Parts: sequence; C-alpha cells; structure tokens
Amino acid sequence: MKLKTLAAIALAATTVTSVASFASCSEKNKLIVYTEAGFAPWEFTKEGSTEIIGVDVEIAKYIANKYDYELEIINGSFDSIVAGISEDNALGIAGISWKAERAEKVEYSDFYYGGAFQSVVYLKSSNPTLTEDNDFAVSNFEGAKVVYQTGTTSQMTIDENKTEWKIAAQADFKEVVAALQEMKDTANTYLIVDSQVAAQLVASNNDCAYSTIEGVDAESYGVVAKKGNTELIAKVNEAIKELLVKDDDGKNQIDKWLAQYEAMAE
Repeated sequence: MKLKTLAAIALAATTVTSVASFASCSEKNKLIVYTEAGFAPWEFTKEGSTEIIGVDVEIAKYIANKYDYELEIINGSFDSIVAGISEDNALGIAGISWKAERAEKVEYSDFYYGGAFQSVVYLKSSNPTLTEDNDFAVSNFEGAKVVYQTGTTSQMTIDENKTEWKIAAQADFKEVVAALQEMKDTANTYLIVDSQVAAQLVASNNDCAYSTIEGVDAESYGVVAKKGNTELIAKVNEAIKELLVKDDDGKNQIDKWLAQYEAMAE
C-alpha cells in the first residue's frame, strides 16, 4: 500500500459518523475506525443518506459495544488507511486483505472472512477466454491494459504478476467507478477488483461481466491497528471469536450480515 500521513485521511474524509451514544454523566473512551465507504457490502453509504453501513460497520459497532467505547467512524481513502493509523485507540476495518507488505506496517487481527477473490471485470463484447472452471484465463492479459483502484490488493496482484502475465500497461484510479469507465472506454482493457465489488459493478452495467482469475488464491480479511498495538488487537480477536461462532443453521454472525448487506447493495 502506498503510504500517506494521517493528515491525508483527515483531509480526504467525507463523513464522520458517531454510531454509539454518549453516557449522560461520564465520557466513554473513544474508538476511531478508519474505513472507505465504497466497498459494498462491507462498507457503503445508505441510499439517499450519508450514513455508512455494511458488514465492517457492524463489526466496528460490535467491538465498541463489547468494550464500552464511543465509536467514531472516519470515511477516507482506502490507500491511506494502513499508513494513517498512528493512534493507540484506532483501527482500520475496510475489507483489508492480509499481505506481508501490509503486515510489516500494522498489527493484524485474526481473520474474520476468508473467501475474497480477485476478479476481472470486462466488456461482454470482448469475449475473453475462460477456463473450464469459468475463470478468466491469464493469457488474456498478454498485450492488454489493466486498471484498478489505488492501494488495493488488486494493485498488489498486478504488481506481483504483470511480468508473467505479459501486461502491456496499467493505470490506477482513486475510485473504482473511474477505473470501470476507463475499462469501458479503452480497447483491450480489463478492470481487476475484489469479486464482491465486481458483482456490484456488473449488476448495474449490463454490458459487463466478471470472472475470478485463473490461479489466483482467495484472500482473507482482518482488522488492523498501529504496529505494536497488541493490546487492542487482542480485544478485537475476542470479538471476532464471538462473531464467528456458528448457530444451529451453520451460519455465523458475519455470514448473516453479509447476506443482509449484499441484498441492500444490489
């Protein structure tokens, strides 16, 4: 992830939402959560409102309620989150996939989700080659341009594989919708993005389709804190452990929130 200062997050922040009530006679300890509300169903803005909702917001609320924190959610740019966490009372909760490069800069919690895949969004008219498993064949990348959102694991995936895949050009965008438009406007261009975001983009763009990428493994999401802040991460891990307990139907609370917010994001 490209590093930026905490000030960059504050300047980029478009919404600051308090989602926990104040005690009438005493002030609670504050928990700051950095996110980016453009990653449905994990975090996005409620239609017709500036309220941030989603699975990660529910996780943040759960942690705050469990430890009696006043919760403040700051909506900024994704590529600033890891770099910007300098406070002892701050977390990043934004569908942050584990990467060794990131783990050098922040403390990671236990994983709360492990089924995130990188996918390619493409114009149906481009008719790319798919494998027998309906994955996007990496041979399609040869001589092509790829676009992606800055600072995401999509960018890391490209950087790790661009030579082997023989990618001819690449371009990053602050917003994934801008990357999508570039893909649609430019010949022989593909958008690489997390599969759940890909599904949302394709749902509102009938001329597009998406497929997971041949040979690229699933990613796992964790909560992050300032490097060395093992005390706060230990609290997060306790909350995650509770959220991952399965009920009689074999579903945990993350599964239930995921189904709820996927329906809202459609």
